[in-house]
Amino acid sequence: MDELSHFPVMVDEVISYICPKNGHSYLDATFGQGGYTNGIFKKASKAKVIAIDQDLDSKIFINNFKEKLGKKFFFFSNKFSEIDSILERIDVRLFDGIVMDLGMSNTQLNNPSRGFSFDRDGPLDMRMDTERNKLTAEIIINEYPEKELSDIFYYYGEERNSRKIARTITNIRVKRHIKTTSDLCNIIKKINFDKKKNPSTRVFQALRIFINDELGELELFLKKSINILKHEGRIAVVAFHSLEDRIIKNFFKRMSEAPNGLNIITKKPLLPSSREIKTNPRSRSAKLRIAEKK
Repeated sequence: MDELSHFPVMVDEVISYICPKNGHSYLDATFGQGGYTNGIFKKASKAKVIAIDQDLDSKIFINNFKEKLGKKFFFFSNKFSEIDSILERIDVRLFDGIVMDLGMSNTQLNNPSRGFSFDRDGPLDMRMDTERNKLTAEIIINEYPEKELSDIFYYYGEERNSRKIARTITNIRVKRHIKTTSDLCNIIKKINFDKKKNPSTRVFQALRIFINDELGELELFLKKSINILKHEGRIAVVAFHSLEDRIIKNFFKRMSEAPNGLNIITKKPLLPSSREIKTNPRSRSAKLRIAEKK
């Protein structure tokens, strides 16, 4: 397999815990550029991988896998919570391993037209699925009531200045339409003075999570994952902020108490090595949790 320009965070750790084997089936629930899928096939060239990604940009990277792997690789442009309908179309019902990287890919962040990055000027979009999802950040910022804006920033971004930012936005949009990521960043910079991270980080995170219902999608998929994992099959999930990590932690804990649930492999989340953080700064907030089907 050719080298990729982007790899999921902690790919070596994920693959070592999933332990891919020939003849076994794996689900890459967040395909991206195929870093986890690539890692699985490097360890087990005769494994089967079902890959999912709702981001249409991921389609650019699937041809290389399809050409070399044929019927050992299947890709679906779906939300991972739609796993039920996907399984109806293929001959796989249970997986020996499930892998997920819930972070943003370089492909998404480096494309200004997607509106995910506060470092690159672009439209206020932030949709993962640009075909089916009609709700954009531009609509929210310019049309949602002040109280609802404040709640979104606080609950999904844990933004301490949520009320002040929401009030400022509603005051400005009366005079002019807030259209680009730079427009929004300039507003936030007048209120936030965070020296450790970009002042817009939490607001952008909140908008992205809300627009794509990321927490709801994650909870729904985790509930379904129990029924598609084989006995002793493993699920590995990399989260990048406390809201996601809390959902995963609590789900694993609940399932550890269920008769046909999960055994928790990582009592505490695994963190990226200092070497990985140095080569890939975006990995610094990553937390990897792994569990095994009883």
